[in-house]
Amino acid sequence: MIAQTDIESILQTILPEFDAFLVESQLNRGRHRLTIQVFVDTDAGIQISQCADISRRLGKAIEERNLVEQPYELQVSSPGIDRPLKFLRQYKKNIGRTYRVILRGEPDSRTIEGTLESVEGEVLGFRTENEELIAVRHAEIIESKEVLPW
Repeated sequence: MIAQTDIESILQTILPEFDAFLVESQLNRGRHRLTIQVFVDTDAGIQISQCADISRRLGKAIEERNLVEQPYELQVSSPGIDRPLKFLRQYKKNIGRTYRVILRGEPDSRTIEGTLESVEGEVLGFRTENEELIAVRHAEIIESKEVLPW
């Protein structure tokens, strides 16, 4: 039976060829079908053609290793704007976008909303609606999701 670690191990050999990195992988076991979801990205943004190439390579490796014994669906895509940013490296290409950010705090977490203006080392700069610039260390972020304009 295939495990998430199997998928991630295969991807670690494939993704460097595309200058890509793994954002997240999921195995969703249905009654009659397994769905393997893989979210990948690059520092410049992943292209559909890259996702298709990664999917073909991953599918071939799964078949060659005989890792799945049931029907399955393989989905390789970018994380999309509805998914939270996970890694510091994802922020650089998203400067200028507005985010709702949940921060660790004592005793409770707090939420800020602002436009990402800068990424300097581990520190992100967000400009709030009232023009306040808030510096946030990446390690303080619990979740960061883009605020969609519609």
